Amino acid sequence: MTLDGNKPMTQEQLRTWPAFASYVDALSRLSRGTVECQIGEEDPDTLSAASAFTLSIPRGHETWLIHVPKQRDPNSPPPWREPTVVRMLAAMRDNLTGAKALKQWPSAVKATWQLVIDHPCRAMTLAEVSNCVNLSAGYLGEQFERITGSSFKRILRDERIAYACDLLENSNMRVAEIASRLGGLSLSQFNRSFVAATGKSPTDWRRSFAPRRNAGYSPHPPGAMRSSD
Repeated sequence: MTLDGNKPMTQEQLRTWPAFASYVDALSRLSRGTVECQIGEEDPDTLSAASAFTLSIPRGHETWLIHVPKQRDPNSPPPWREPTVVRMLAAMRDNLTGAKALKQWPSAVKATWQLVIDHPCRAMTLAEVSNCVNLSAGYLGEQFERITGSSFKRILRDERIAYACDLLENSNMRVAEIASRLGGLSLSQFNRSFVAATGKSPTDWRRSFAPRRNAGYSPHPPGAMRSSD
């Protein structure tokens, strides 16, 4: 959706602000739909509206807008990651506005984020990751949460749950088998984490949402910014 008077942002424009681009990539990962970026008039100052999450960021004499459509299909799995999207947008607003607007994500935070989303099933702790980037666990944890809006532990849990949801919907693997793939979690730990994240047990999730997989529903469409080439 392009608002009246606004124009889609090009990939070339996006690359001129690495921090903004990193947030777009991360939000595309978290959301089920497509993240839209535009240049134009400022949206009402709200992170959450009925149909989308929106944010306006001043950029010189322009206003850069980000628009994350909400999942509106009542037959789709519940959008359990929306709180994480809202926290990231709030962090984006805090870090990209003002006199000290962030130019790019700190390299340690970016590396940590990439490690978690690329290898969510790997057993890892914040202390182990911090050793890899030569920072203390406390400092890395603070920086990670400041940039992303969520703790390392929360993002790691959510990435694992997203992986488990895909297996529950796409495969006939037993719940215990899925749990065993998730960084050494026991079945009871996995069940508790899954319910805490989604509000449903793994078995109920499979029972409720797996049938739509046969109809071609995809829980993880490619997250990408809509822009002009």
